[in-house]
Amino acid sequence: MQLVLVCGGLGARLPGRAAGLPKSMVSVGGEPLLARLYRWLAPLHQDPAPIFIASAGDPHVPALAAGLSPGARVVFQERPDGVANAVLLAAPLLHEGPVLVVLGDLFLEGQLARPAPPPPALVVWPDGTAAATRANFGVTLASDGAVVDLIEKPKDTSGLVCGVGAYLLTRAIIERFARAPVNASRGEREITEALRFTQRDGVRYATWALRGRYVNVNTAEDLAEAEQ
Repeated sequence: MQLVLVCGGLGARLPGRAAGLPKSMVSVGGEPLLARLYRWLAPLHQDPAPIFIASAGDPHVPALAAGLSPGARVVFQERPDGVANAVLLAAPLLHEGPVLVVLGDLFLEGQLARPAPPPPALVVWPDGTAAATRANFGVTLASDGAVVDLIEKPKDTSGLVCGVGAYLLTRAIIERFARAPVNASRGEREITEALRFTQRDGVRYATWALRGRYVNVNTAEDLAEAEQ
């Protein structure tokens, strides 16, 4: 399994953040989110060179990546044009096996179900609250557990499972992101819509359950919850 960590978010809504410091470098419990996340995921990682995707000109993520894994490879996103486009930058460095793509601003505790499902699969939090689902994305499941649909920041969470910003993919699926639509108002190729596009293109996703806690750190309230 290869690990790809997407670390380009700037965290403009987080108070006290130093200028130019990405969200993934914000400290929780005295440790940058990215370092904590990598430590949590390292047992799953079986490739000698994890891939970190950073914003152009960001010195923080490359320095931490080198300390976490001396063989780490860093790919720079020249401008903020969406998570799906960021993940596409890693495609030339990927092999044919499973690729675990994780957003670098997540706080995760607990464990992922073992064994891991074969790709492709979306990580979900079955114990997630309605508030967490509304703040992230919801997943509709078929009776056999297969993913039916993904809904970004749903207002109505009835029948939805909370989606986590972690995705077990393959290089072939990631390469399909290049044909996914771009959000016209933002000029970004968004990850949820890219996944939905691959579904319409015939990809069938399973789920991978997180048992524990999940916080997508975007606001001061999120940061306080993670600290707690």
